[in-house]
Amino acid sequence: MNQPPPSPRLRMVDLPLPMTGFRHFVTSWLYSDGKASVLVDPGPASSIPALVRTLEDCGVEHLDLVLVTHVHLDHSGGLGQLLPRYPDAKVICHPRGAPHLVDPARLWAVSLRNLGEIAVMYGKPDPAPSDRIGFENTIRLGALTIESIETPGHAPHQVAFRMDGALFTGEAAGIFFPLADGFYLRVGCPPGGFDYPAYRRSVERLRTVDASVLCFSHYGYTTDVRQVLDLAAGQLDLWMSTARKYAGEKEGGFEEKVVGELLGKDPALARFGDLPEDVKARERWHLRHSVAGFRPYAGPA
Repeated sequence: MNQPPPSPRLRMVDLPLPMTGFRHFVTSWLYSDGKASVLVDPGPASSIPALVRTLEDCGVEHLDLVLVTHVHLDHSGGLGQLLPRYPDAKVICHPRGAPHLVDPARLWAVSLRNLGEIAVMYGKPDPAPSDRIGFENTIRLGALTIESIETPGHAPHQVAFRMDGALFTGEAAGIFFPLADGFYLRVGCPPGGFDYPAYRRSVERLRTVDASVLCFSHYGYTTDVRQVLDLAAGQLDLWMSTARKYAGEKEGGFEEKVVGELLGKDPALARFGDLPEDVKARERWHLRHSVAGFRPYAGPA
């Protein structure tokens, strides 16, 4: 589902990916008020040509800031390719993530190990210059104020940003898919690394933020900010209790049984059956890997 822009100053950029089911998956966000231009999450390397074309079509010739929620390939992998096109743009990234932008060799190796062909689809990241990367808790750009909110869990260095009433969550509030009369929401648990307690605390922190629109990196936005964040918190609790129920199952059986039960009980997953068939296939893969991230915290049966 394509959504209209949430405001005259804010545009969602749907980034295309060359793999079945990965349409309407990766989002970059452009804020432009005629004076300041800010990009949130440039996306993967393979989508940079399409991103640049969209920026040009929007009349954006200059970027002031690029905000990076975290350094996973689908969020920042294209940064090194983007920055030469916008030589004045400064990058805001958590200090724990910034070294992986400057030297992405380890990030690329780990991504290949954990994601395989999906990492190849995202593309190999180029290094970004260290002198253009920094971090501030509060950023002022003319009349615009941007608040950085640390939200670890999906990644230890993840940051959400609040700007002009919009809250950009990266994957701290999960993976969203808008439908004609509702939405689908899934926990954002990456293969190879997940900190459940930190993720839970981050959702609670987001629930205290005053925002009029919630902007997801995957995918789209909602103005039902409180409802969705409440649902995200409840989803985490339900997934954890279900994981504990099946903690004694062997690998493979654990994921199958937990996913099977959640698809029948989780109100945030209730619209799974209404997803497009290719997106549904993508989500089946991600559901199994997301559930697997809960196993270390489930404890003995």
